[in-house]
Amino acid sequence: MTEANWDLYRLFLVVARTGSVNRAANELGMSQPTLSRRLKELERYVGAPLFFRASSGVKLTPEGEDLRRSAGDILSAFDLFNRELRSRVGQRSSVVKISATEGLTKHWLLPRVKQLRSLNSRLRLELTSTMHQQSLATSDLDFVIRMGDPGESELIGKRVATVAFGIFASEEYLAAHPAPRSLAQLKDHDIIGLTEDFAGFRSERAGQMQLATQFFAATEVRNALRILPVASHFAAAAEGLGLALLAVPFAHAERLVRVLPNETAFLNVWLLRRPESDLRKLTREVRRFLESEFVKSKSWFSGNQRPAHTPTRRKS
Repeated sequence: MTEANWDLYRLFLVVARTGSVNRAANELGMSQPTLSRRLKELERYVGAPLFFRASSGVKLTPEGEDLRRSAGDILSAFDLFNRELRSRVGQRSSVVKISATEGLTKHWLLPRVKQLRSLNSRLRLELTSTMHQQSLATSDLDFVIRMGDPGESELIGKRVATVAFGIFASEEYLAAHPAPRSLAQLKDHDIIGLTEDFAGFRSERAGQMQLATQFFAATEVRNALRILPVASHFAAAAEGLGLALLAVPFAHAERLVRVLPNETAFLNVWLLRRPESDLRKLTREVRRFLESEFVKSKSWFSGNQRPAHTPTRRKS
C-alpha cells in the first residue's frame, strides 16, 4: 500500500461514515469534485464499485461494505500506533541530555538548573559530568560543552566563552613555600598534573601560551603528582600538595590562592550539538537559554568576577 493509496482509503472511510460526498468534502476541507475524482481513483484501483450514488447521498455496495470493515480495522490499528509512537517520542523529547566537564558542571551549569527547569514544566534534565570528550551520537546526548578543541566535525555549534587559566595553590602550601615570582621559578615547586593531562592546551594553542609552556616544563623537572580526573586537581591543591594550572573562575570558587596573577592562559568553550537536535522544540529552548547565559558569563569566565569572600594568605 503506497502513501497515495492509503490516503484514498482515508477519504473513502469519511464518505462511508457521513453517507454524503458533499458532507465529507466539507469535513475534509476539499471541494466536492476533487473528492469525487479521488473516490473514482480508488474504485479503479480495487476494480469494483464502492458506492450506490443517489440524490440523497451515497450507500455502500457489498464491495464497499467489505472495504469499510477492512480499512476501518487498519485505521484503528494505525491510530493506536500513532498514539503509542507520540507517547514514546514525547517522553524522549522531554529529556535534554547535557555533558560538560566537572568544573563547568559544578560551578556554571548546576547553578543554572533551577532557572533552566522554569523554562518548561515538561523538561527533564540529564547531566553527565566528565573529563572525556563524549560523542553525541553514541551517547545519545543533546549537547556537549567542551573546553579546547571542539572535536567531531559532524557536530555544529559555536564558541560561547573563553575561560582564563592561572596557577593556584592553597594557603597552607604558600605558607611553607614562598610563591614564585616568575614563570621560571615554577620548576622550584611541587606541581600537580602532567603535560598529558592538559590535552586541550596542546591541541588548541600549543607553544603559543607562555604560561602553559612553562608550567608543562616544570612538570618535567620535579616529581609531579598525577591525579585523575583533572577535576581532582582542585582537591589536590586545596590539600597543599603543590601548584596547579586551573580555570580561574573555578579556582576562585574553590577559595584557592592565585600566584603570578599577571600570567594567564586561555581555552575556548564550545557548545556543540547534532544538526537534527533543533527538530525538538524543547531542545531549541534549552540551547537559546545556554547561549544567553554564556554571554552573561563572559566576565566570570575571564576571571574578572571574584567570589564575595576570598581567602587571605596565611602568614608564615
